[in-house]
Amino acid sequence: MDSNIVVYSWIFMSLFIFLMLAMGWVGMRRTKTPDDFATARSSYGPFVIALVIAAGISSGSTFMGMPGLAYSLGTPSLWYPLLYPIATVIGMLFVAKVIKRYGDQFGTRTIPEFIGERFNSNFLRLCLTIISILLIFYVVSQFVAAATMFQTMMGINYQTGLIITAVVLAIYVFMGGSHSDIITDAIQGFLMVIIAVVVFISFMTSFGAVGGFGDMLNTIAEERPEGGFNQLFLAGDNTYGSLWLVGLLFVAHLPFAVLPHLGNKFMAVKSGKDMKKLIMYCTIIATILPLMALGGMLGIAVIGSDAGISPDQIIPVLFSELFPPVIAAFFAVAVLSAIMSTSDGLIVSLTQLLANDLYRKSIVPKLKISKERAEINELLISRYSTFVVIIAAVILAWSPPQFLSIFMWIGIGGIMAATAGPLVVGALWQRATKTAAISSLVAGTVSYWIIYLPFGFNFSNPFGASGIGVIIGMLTMYFVTIATSEKSSKGVPLSKEKQVKTS
Repeated sequence: MDSNIVVYSWIFMSLFIFLMLAMGWVGMRRTKTPDDFATARSSYGPFVIALVIAAGISSGSTFMGMPGLAYSLGTPSLWYPLLYPIATVIGMLFVAKVIKRYGDQFGTRTIPEFIGERFNSNFLRLCLTIISILLIFYVVSQFVAAATMFQTMMGINYQTGLIITAVVLAIYVFMGGSHSDIITDAIQGFLMVIIAVVVFISFMTSFGAVGGFGDMLNTIAEERPEGGFNQLFLAGDNTYGSLWLVGLLFVAHLPFAVLPHLGNKFMAVKSGKDMKKLIMYCTIIATILPLMALGGMLGIAVIGSDAGISPDQIIPVLFSELFPPVIAAFFAVAVLSAIMSTSDGLIVSLTQLLANDLYRKSIVPKLKISKERAEINELLISRYSTFVVIIAAVILAWSPPQFLSIFMWIGIGGIMAATAGPLVVGALWQRATKTAAISSLVAGTVSYWIIYLPFGFNFSNPFGASGIGVIIGMLTMYFVTIATSEKSSKGVPLSKEKQVKTS
């Protein structure tokens, strides 16, 4: 790597870290209660939250993993960035308003708590709390991406980059929780939009490639014969090998926007009246950010297919090849912001599994702790469990996986399969029953792990396994509801359900 790029990268990185820590201090000033730490409830406008959600959806996978897949596999891998924003927004349309309304009325803070209260079931809440621990795989993938960026652009070893990432995140998440998460992610999301647009323009103008646009496409076809733009599918591939496998990738992303670290962001919007604007802004931004994958295709033409680099390094290497050192360094820091933007939200969500879903909802009622003491303890657990999550992530990330996009889906896929029925169907269908929700969770979870582990996917296609799990979970939710709704009380509107329960 050019020594000038290394110098400029350290300068921009120092400024970036200072800004993140400053925003962490601002977040700390706004954090007075455990609810502030967990949700930052009703504090921000729809555009800010749209930047935060879109940035959280995209993450290091979109900004490094997807370009890496495109560089390694060619055109068929572009199904991923093409389809996942559409599926994610469709899923958001189903549940965002319900989560916001229910959270404002009854103070729910997490997705496991929302589902537990929706079906009046502590069993569901505890099961989803345990399943949500799988988010640690997502955190690990972000840490790997950040450490890889430090290694590539700044000339330090991977493990040192990992430790720097952990320390910065630990400080500002500890200080401000969700407020720090939202404020920093909005800034990071804005930077991510800029970098995605730059990559798109670079690809469309064949910037850095020999000849014009047509020549670039020919070069890609020569370098990746199996992945040129005349190839829609990759024969024999477990993810992109056929239309039905690609369809499963789409289905798997339908519940994506209500993963614990994203679903709680709906509660931070100032008013339920802003939800239409939020979804509109999310649609626009979430469609722009996956254009980053085209950087991998451009990298085939500019860098070559046999450059001796890890696929996930293609974006920083491409930047160093195309742009002057100061610009390449700035863009690299923008990519790092993409990684940080998801990591902090994930860490906050994992802390709430301990502080809210286990301590506040399970332990406090049994021990009859006073409200004041419980809130003090909950805030302490929220803050100090930040270090537990980060240390666990560093240990798991010490040896990086081959493909970030696939590794992070080990955990996400299991959560999606478990929650699709209770969350998506349950939010839309007032008739849905507790028995159906429990059956759906079990069926979706079991089917995901059975399909993913022993029967042919061989740890390479969690998307397909998750898609099948989502379908099985939603069908189970429907048919068990039909079979049990006459035997149990029918569902009532969510706004009344809690009133009935607590009257």
